[in-house]
Amino acid sequence: MLLYADHKTVVYALAFSPDGNTLASGAQDGSLILRAEDGRPSSLYSEPGPKSPAVHAVAILEDGTVVIGHAHGWHIFRREADIWKMQGPSNIPTTALAALSGTRLVVGTGDRGLRTSGNLELWDLAAGRRLEPHFQEPNGVRAIAACPEKNLVAWATGHNKVNLWDIRQQTPVAFPQPKDSPALALAADGTTLAVAVDYNVRIYDVEKRRERAILKGHKGRVEAVAISPDGATIATGSWDQTVRIWDAATGREQAIFKWPLGRVYSLVYAPDGLRLAAGGDQGNIVIWDVE
Repeated sequence: MLLYADHKTVVYALAFSPDGNTLASGAQDGSLILRAEDGRPSSLYSEPGPKSPAVHAVAILEDGTVVIGHAHGWHIFRREADIWKMQGPSNIPTTALAALSGTRLVVGTGDRGLRTSGNLELWDLAAGRRLEPHFQEPNGVRAIAACPEKNLVAWATGHNKVNLWDIRQQTPVAFPQPKDSPALALAADGTTLAVAVDYNVRIYDVEKRRERAILKGHKGRVEAVAISPDGATIATGSWDQTVRIWDAATGREQAIFKWPLGRVYSLVYAPDGLRLAAGGDQGNIVIWDVE
């Protein structure tokens, strides 16, 4: 287990690079840090101060491009001659990001905790333009998950609903929820959708469009969920300060971890599925082997 004290406040966002060699983390204090496989950290982005924009989302694309979403919009960082250069197509408060391909990015706007208007948008980064259709959300977008293999996008809205969209179609499928969801995940093969709702996680069969299990056991609100690359396990992180691992097929709890994270707000599997990273409200990040 590796423990890093990279941030001073809540770690809202984590993302591994496609090759698994770099972990990006973003926090409430407005900082974005890249940590190499050898453990060396480097600060990519920081706007210190009492009004710094909290980093809510981060994605690393196949070519190493880093995209961050924060309270002041979203920006693209590309490395040229060992210098990171920033571009910013938007200044609208951004809550969530997900890469659908090397050049296509899904963006959610709105507010992380308040019911303010926002959009679900699909962007072509190579062309620098928004694709159509886009979806207006009167109460904003809270979380996004993408499945590139099946061209699927799921997003949680601020009005007790999760939408699942095949981008080749015009209309998404709605999955009503009893409460707002702060986190969700799609399996790499597109067969499973996991939705965090209150203290539980609801598991849906995507093809049949129906719920097949509810993961129960946490003693606090679930704020993070991730599905392993092979689809065999689901990881959940909660305000009860634990990370739990579940069998995706049966819904049975397999392991409980209580690292020095405080309330858990972010989780991500490495692309090889052998490591899991978690971040919490103490500003710490833990990376450990899951097998």
